[in-house]
Amino acid sequence: MLSEKEIKLITETRDLLEELLETLEIVSDKSLMKEIKRAQEDVKAGKLRDFDEFVKELD
Repeated sequence: MLSEKEIKLITETRDLLEELLETLEIVSDKSLMKEIKRAQEDVKAGKLRDFDEFVKELD
């Protein structure tokens, strides 16, 4: 039987592997990466809006 420590280690390892797979999926999506880069450029350029303003636009 596995100890609590071993179970925790297995769970943490599984979680890290899932995060790695998700990251690889995102990085391999060229379209998504372009959108992320564009969003980063918008942030650097100050093209932001307040969350409350955004919510008002949805109404």
